[in-house]
Amino acid sequence: MSDSLMIETKGMTKEFGKFVAVDGIDLRIKRGAVHGFIGPNGAGKTTTIKMLIGAIRCTRGSGYIMGQPVGSVAAKRLIGYSPEHPAFYREMSALDYLVYMARVCGVAGDVERKAIDLLDWLELGKFTESKVGGFSAGMKQRLGLAQALIHDPELLILDEPTANLDPTGRMSILGKLRETSKERGVTIFISSHILGELEHLVDSVTLINKGRVVAEDSMQNLKEAYSKDRYVLKTSDNGAVLDAIKARTRSLISDSWIDEGGFIHLVSQDGVSLKRQVVEVIRERGALLDHFSQEEVTLETIYRRKMGLEAE
Repeated sequence: MSDSLMIETKGMTKEFGKFVAVDGIDLRIKRGAVHGFIGPNGAGKTTTIKMLIGAIRCTRGSGYIMGQPVGSVAAKRLIGYSPEHPAFYREMSALDYLVYMARVCGVAGDVERKAIDLLDWLELGKFTESKVGGFSAGMKQRLGLAQALIHDPELLILDEPTANLDPTGRMSILGKLRETSKERGVTIFISSHILGELEHLVDSVTLINKGRVVAEDSMQNLKEAYSKDRYVLKTSDNGAVLDAIKARTRSLISDSWIDEGGFIHLVSQDGVSLKRQVVEVIRERGALLDHFSQEEVTLETIYRRKMGLEAE
């Protein structure tokens, strides 16, 4: 395993009887990366995470955390984990719970001071003495993140960390995660359905469907790949302009449509010729050109296309 990798899996597979939940996943996540792990419900995301943290064993294949086999004591010490629905001792205060978890993890020094500082940082400072049983779902989500960070892990694995938060709370937590990555150098492996927010946090992503990886790359490479050969324009007479473009450039365009926002979408492998023909058509039609550019794709768009929800 390369020293630059935080996570590496080779053919990692998990079967439950005859059902294959995860089918030969290969992951290579660099140290210091913020990596998104996305896919539809039932794709195998949570099962993969459980194998990475050592909660369940893989049926076949292997996985490593900084070179240590997944499930080993050495690997577990490197990981901070927060599930989608964290569970707590209801009768304990937030501070007592965090101090308890710090001691379980072998944290040395003034653990109470460290716990208080972490609760303050996650905007739970007013609730240090409050019983966790009375916490809202969003507060429990924050406490779960505090528990994952209390022992200063090298790797943070998060399953839907903002699922129970309102928009303001989600933005706050995303900011904390950026800070954790940049200032502490922590590698973050995060699963989330909120792709619009995830896009601005991660620098690489894995898409999984039916237990298999369908795409894995940096956000930059994925966006470039999915915006290539795709163009969008808007004119004062979209219908007539599109008909004229299609009639004139049949050999250049492989697909075209007008979206609900009134933008024409064109797919062509010869962008230079297409642009020239589009300009000539608009001039001949006497139409006004409001917008013409290469399409800017989002993580949501990439996801929909890879999952077959939208034409690639």
